[in-house]
Amino acid sequence: MVCSISCLSLRLFLSAAQIGLAIRRRTWQNRRMAYRKLVALFVLVLACLLGCQQQGRNSYLRTPPVFKFQPVRGQIIPRSISRLAKEANIKIRMMPRRSKQRRGSRSMRPTFITIHSTANHSPSSTAMQHSRALCQGAFTNRSWHFTVDQFMVVQNLPLNETGWHAGSNAGNNHSIGIEMCECESRGHNHFRTWDRSAKLTAVLMKRYGISLRRVVPHHHWTGKNCPMPLMTNGRPGPKWGWFLSRVDYYYRCINEGRSNR
Repeated sequence: MVCSISCLSLRLFLSAAQIGLAIRRRTWQNRRMAYRKLVALFVLVLACLLGCQQQGRNSYLRTPPVFKFQPVRGQIIPRSISRLAKEANIKIRMMPRRSKQRRGSRSMRPTFITIHSTANHSPSSTAMQHSRALCQGAFTNRSWHFTVDQFMVVQNLPLNETGWHAGSNAGNNHSIGIEMCECESRGHNHFRTWDRSAKLTAVLMKRYGISLRRVVPHHHWTGKNCPMPLMTNGRPGPKWGWFLSRVDYYYRCINEGRSNR
């Protein structure tokens, strides 16, 4: 793509140079036509550049390629969506409607699910504590839909409303944001947090018809090393594959054993 754009730009530049020389050699009567050609050429260059920029933005919204992982081979235990949601233990604690973050939100039909980690290692940084901080306006430029720890899931925003979590307009406007707690309190089990997040993700996939390929890390939108505990050298790797395998397993539990990759 970059090479083709560079070649096109070079050709257009040479054409403009030739037109410029022609303008200097021609009489005044013929210069008007040459000027028009030059203006048309610059409009073409501008349209080409804007088109490439828009194509780059839309590329984030395309379905990502399949991320390879080893499926869980354990026995599938059939569940209903409501049963799995109950296992996730979802609590509702919405941010105030008049809060700064919600005043600037838009309506949304989610087509992606974005997984984050809080990067907060304080012993008191539980899901409920993060929810309280959101409701009290402690995060003036951030908001997300769910916060998860080893005991519960706390919903902070309606799922038909955008949040400010992905670092890009595409991610904010089209995805549900899930933050996984990283608190280091005594006895905290990170694997339970990740497993609970996988259950929540499977429920959301089923309810909104989102494929597993559209369950993405924060890294997908901006290249950020997030969720850091599930990244390998700053990128999705074996640990991210393990998380997707858990999501896939729980999805098959509520979808008659069928996957949705």
